[in-house]
Amino acid sequence: MQAEVKSLETRLKHSRKEKKELEQQLADVERENNILKDGTVLNRRLEQIRELERENQQLRQQPQTAGVSVQPDYEATRDRTLNKLKVGKQSTAGKAIDAFIKELKHGL
Repeated sequence: MQAEVKSLETRLKHSRKEKKELEQQLADVERENNILKDGTVLNRRLEQIRELERENQQLRQQPQTAGVSVQPDYEATRDRTLNKLKVGKQSTAGKAIDAFIKELKHGL
């Protein structure tokens, strides 16, 4: 009977040791799984950041191209204004408008 009890105690110790090892393995696997999940999330975030950077770059380029096409034709406006005033480009008004246009272009 004592031998049987000793045998059961030994088996119990061995089973507890195995349980501890299995729990450690499970914890390791769960840690690895979390790392992989974090990596997947990070990859998704990285792709979102790249997409936002592409959109940002496109938006930065739009005003430059839009600004070129939207810029008014100052010389045509000058000519229409001088024509309405019935004066030429060499008049004081014409020279003043040319100076004004030059300042506008310099500011851009």
